[in-house]
Amino acid sequence: MLLVLLVAAFAWRLVGLTAQSLWRDEVDVIWLAIRPLRETISMFISPAQNGPLYFLLMRPWLQNAGTTEFALRYSSVLFGVLAIPLLWQVARLLAPGDGRPGLGDTPTLAALLLAVHPYHLWYSQEGKMYSLVVVLTLLSTWSWLKAMQRGGPWRWLTYLLVTSISIYTHLMTALILPVHFVWFLLVHPLNRRRWLGYGLTASGFVLPYIPLIWWQWHYLTTLDYQTGYSFTPFVDVVRVLLLDHTGLALAGLDLVWTVPVLFLALAGLLVGPGEFTEPAPEDGLAALRGVRRVTMLAVWLLLPVLLIHGVSLIKPIFVDRYVIWIGPAFLILVALGLRVLAHSGGRAAYLLGVLLTVFLIGLWLRNGWVQTHTPNKTQLREAVHYIAERRTPEQVLILQIPHAHYAYRYYTSDFGEDPFEDSDARLEPWAEGLWTHNALSTAEAMAQVEQDMARITAGHPEAWVLLTEASSWDPRGLMLRWLDEHATLEEQRAFHGVEVRRYRLERR
Repeated sequence: MLLVLLVAAFAWRLVGLTAQSLWRDEVDVIWLAIRPLRETISMFISPAQNGPLYFLLMRPWLQNAGTTEFALRYSSVLFGVLAIPLLWQVARLLAPGDGRPGLGDTPTLAALLLAVHPYHLWYSQEGKMYSLVVVLTLLSTWSWLKAMQRGGPWRWLTYLLVTSISIYTHLMTALILPVHFVWFLLVHPLNRRRWLGYGLTASGFVLPYIPLIWWQWHYLTTLDYQTGYSFTPFVDVVRVLLLDHTGLALAGLDLVWTVPVLFLALAGLLVGPGEFTEPAPEDGLAALRGVRRVTMLAVWLLLPVLLIHGVSLIKPIFVDRYVIWIGPAFLILVALGLRVLAHSGGRAAYLLGVLLTVFLIGLWLRNGWVQTHTPNKTQLREAVHYIAERRTPEQVLILQIPHAHYAYRYYTSDFGEDPFEDSDARLEPWAEGLWTHNALSTAEAMAQVEQDMARITAGHPEAWVLLTEASSWDPRGLMLRWLDEHATLEEQRAFHGVEVRRYRLERR
């Protein structure tokens, strides 16, 4: 059953894998991974660098698999599939089945839900580290559970190593450590036998974390440091995560569709403890009562959200994908809720549970198809190709935001070993869009824009402008105002998240 599920999940993640363009962060992965090795390694000690190990791991992958969109995203597909058996293993320890196939087999049901989950599908098809993050946090959790169950220095060392790798793959996975600490307090009396091994391992995290803590503390306590994120009120945090983990984030459906999923998760949370038989006599994980098992799942689901929001009260850092790894806990609760429903009232209740399972799988497959085949990512590929096919050598290209030059270099390449090599020739003449997100008055900023735009456009009969995330760079639209006043708009084309314009410049 599990093998069939893995094959189906693999095939599902390949559907529409390159239907959408790489967005800015995905292009960055290729650039950061293939640039000179010493520059990538320097990220381990450079301030505000997230996930340096991921870029280092992607280097040999891209060198061997290639730098195409498919090659980049295929790595995420593999990690996305690998998460499924890992969730099954973790669920076997936290929420073991009742020994019967079907809705009583909570681990297999949770694995099935992950295989079709739209949110996990999205990041299994994105060339970033988030499907790997789910794998690493599941592996870290499984290592912790096995070390607590059986002890032994090698099991604790495995936990230390896997979790350290996870933190250097994405900083926010460090929040798994307080989750496991609370779990340690919950697994009484087993914790009395494992306190030494766990304590030594926990202290061992100090060493790998030293290169990170000095700049994190500095930025956290520096009043004028800006993270680049706006503060997200807690009610919006809950709303976003609710849409993500109920599989509706990009589905275009009303919130009422979250009700069946939430009902099952709440059933698992509130009634699920009764699904577990009396604890085994041995002093191990099998001895845990149902209430403690479900509490551990609730801690996994909720504590990271509370912690990241708490940090955001000081410095805004919340992004929903940063805690994508709470998803497995939610799915185990949903699977447990289906088990509760199936056991709540004879054959009719079991049939209702089966129907809800089929409904949920169908809904999530539908939502996954919609999000894959509807433009949701910034269409940089289409915009760059549109310009490159029409642009002549004397036309200047203005990129707003300037970071888009990486996408232009990439999408005008032959996707060889280094798609950025010799890309200046394809890009020139070009200029960075103007930064007006400053403290200058509008009049002062406009005077600066007048000077800079006159310099940028001098000697060019026309200008192409690529606009993506432009409001973050020029929130007052002063650069476009100058173009509207000093040039004639000849051509305009809108793509998802990108706008392309061509101006005929006045002779000066």
